[in-house]
Amino acid sequence: MLSELANPGREKTVRRIRKKVYAALMGTVLAIGFVTVFSSPASAQDLYWKVGTAVSHSTVFSGSNNNNIQCFTAGGFYATMCIRYDRRTLYVRSDKADGYFKLGQFAGGSSSNIYRCQNNKANSSGNGTWVKCQWNWPKSGMYILRVGHGQADWYTLSSTSTWYLY
Repeated sequence: MLSELANPGREKTVRRIRKKVYAALMGTVLAIGFVTVFSSPASAQDLYWKVGTAVSHSTVFSGSNNNNIQCFTAGGFYATMCIRYDRRTLYVRSDKADGYFKLGQFAGGSSSNIYRCQNNKANSSGNGTWVKCQWNWPKSGMYILRVGHGQADWYTLSSTSTWYLY
């Protein structure tokens, strides 16, 4: 205590250093908290991408009704996709032999994951062909459908469908 009275400037310096260290530590903790708490939900999504296996038109629609199938297409992509709820399967049809592979996408559900199925039938023999991709996705929540097309080094997707309830 006697030394503190002899050097009051030193005590003030130590307090200032402690405040600066405390402020820096709290700033770091706050920054980590913001990054963790306010991160985008999109960062929690997983992408599942498969190249489909060929199936017939009758396989896609066999036993279907308004309650177990939903189809979607968008202009300019020349692709149609159908989702069969009872089979947890995406079907993708190439609607034009234009040299592009075709894509169908299901996104959402309780996991918010993205499931993408690719139809590689891009040449003249691919027009009208269907492929299927199966997953074990969660059977709950809201979801959207999209179609797309591309080549080996790029692809593009349509705007989304309306939201559907699974």
